[in-house]
Amino acid sequence: MVYIIISIVLLLILVYVFYTGIKTAIYVRRIVNEKDKPPAFTPPSPKKVIKERFKSSLFETAITCLENEVEKDCAFEDIIKKLTLFLKADSWSFLITPPDDVWRFLFWSKNLDFLPLEEVASEIQINGEHIKKVLDTKKIFFIKDTKKNSLWNQKHSLSKSWLGIPIMVKNEIIGVLNVDWFQQVKVSPFEKELINYFLEDVDRVLKTVFSLNELFLSSDLDILTQAYNRKALEKYISQHKSDSSKKAVIFLDYDNFKKINDNFGHTVGDQALKVLTKRIQNSIKSDDLIFRYGGDEFVIIINEITENNSIDIIIQRIKSTVKTPITIKDTLIISSISIGYCLVPQEAPDIEKAIEIADKKMYLQKEIH
Repeated sequence: MVYIIISIVLLLILVYVFYTGIKTAIYVRRIVNEKDKPPAFTPPSPKKVIKERFKSSLFETAITCLENEVEKDCAFEDIIKKLTLFLKADSWSFLITPPDDVWRFLFWSKNLDFLPLEEVASEIQINGEHIKKVLDTKKIFFIKDTKKNSLWNQKHSLSKSWLGIPIMVKNEIIGVLNVDWFQQVKVSPFEKELINYFLEDVDRVLKTVFSLNELFLSSDLDILTQAYNRKALEKYISQHKSDSSKKAVIFLDYDNFKKINDNFGHTVGDQALKVLTKRIQNSIKSDDLIFRYGGDEFVIIINEITENNSIDIIIQRIKSTVKTPITIKDTLIISSISIGYCLVPQEAPDIEKAIEIADKKMYLQKEIH
């Protein structure tokens, strides 16, 4: 009796599978163009199924980010997390590798918060042969045993196995995704093939959905804060050497910002820096310029200083907006800044000299704090 019941159940399952397969074939034939109709329906291969699921998962993430008005770099972080989750990595980090600028980590998993990431990025830029191989070949690079690999030279690493993945936009590498395991693992050829599928789709999503190529490939923008970078400031200085119009140069530094990173982690620190920079941008005119000078130091160039729009009023407005507490991941952050300024041409003949004077004034104010 038991055997009869089992046979009936198996028969019903076979009928259901067969019926479902026929129905799927009908719908597949409807989707494709008449001239492209396949002569017969064949079930898709597992690789194709996983590849298509990868692609749809990326676009689902992208659409969710757009619906929730998530910032571009945060959306990008959500997208690259997809791959690390698939690979069941113990930790991950994304290293920005501009060819003519300082390398730094843009995103990383929480369990790397304790590391001195600026120092690590600096070491890798000098001695990171494993990263340089990824950049040179523009291909993924897997190290099964970091202790036995001659290219591995990282002091602060817990990794036993490591995978470097080039993230590219318009065929240019914007950085390397580091995938780390704390025990030795094996990445199969099938997984490597899927990673390459992933990279193709990431490139497409970044360009078509978010237009992130402008963000990452612009040599004038600081990726984290969206302010102009040091390189853009140097370009501005060289282009305005003979500019005699009235300007004010503000040099500002966040007070004790290192404590925020130490107490709450670099992720919270980075988010705080982004919010505070956005606030400052909103407190100055659209034709005024803000540059990230380095770390938590910024230079602001105020155009057309007049009696009704004096530098003192602007500075008080900036200080006020920075003092307003912000909440990041249930953490209350209270900030303050030290500011120095210099007027052009009253106090300095050009922007370069004004930055130097404003910097010195800022440090004098910092000593008072």
